[in-house]
Amino acid sequence: MTQDSAQDEARLATVLEAVAAAFGVDEARVAFARDEEGGLLASVEGDGAGALVGRNGEVIDAIQYIASQVVGRGEGGRRRVGVDAGGYRARREALLTDLANRAANEAVEFQEEIELDAMTPHDRRIVHMALKERTDVVTRSEGEEPRRRIVVEPAE
Repeated sequence: MTQDSAQDEARLATVLEAVAAAFGVDEARVAFARDEEGGLLASVEGDGAGALVGRNGEVIDAIQYIASQVVGRGEGGRRRVGVDAGGYRARREALLTDLANRAANEAVEFQEEIELDAMTPHDRRIVHMALKERTDVVTRSEGEEPRRRIVVEPAE
């Protein structure tokens, strides 16, 4: 780990622990990992960590935005930062992957477009990535924020 990475982790841990305390999370612990592209992933655990998620993940998304501003620009440009609390992101990804596959199966079975509900950019990316290897369907995003949604349709 470089000195910059260690400093980023220390700054981010301080901010996340303070935010967690403000939300009433007892004895918050922050663990770090790296994703495949070298982005920094922070996970907050502790009693009451679910309070950091909020309705439809709105609070954890806001915390993640703040975290990305705290870390700022690293070596080679803007560093990607992800924040999770109480395992929410992993559960959400599994749910969205299942939803994507069910929509794809339905689109193929009935040979029609399936329109999913509006999603955040992060959630839409998960759905697109879940279906990118499938050759029997294509996905596209439609609409304007905050009502932007995914359409799954049979491939031609």
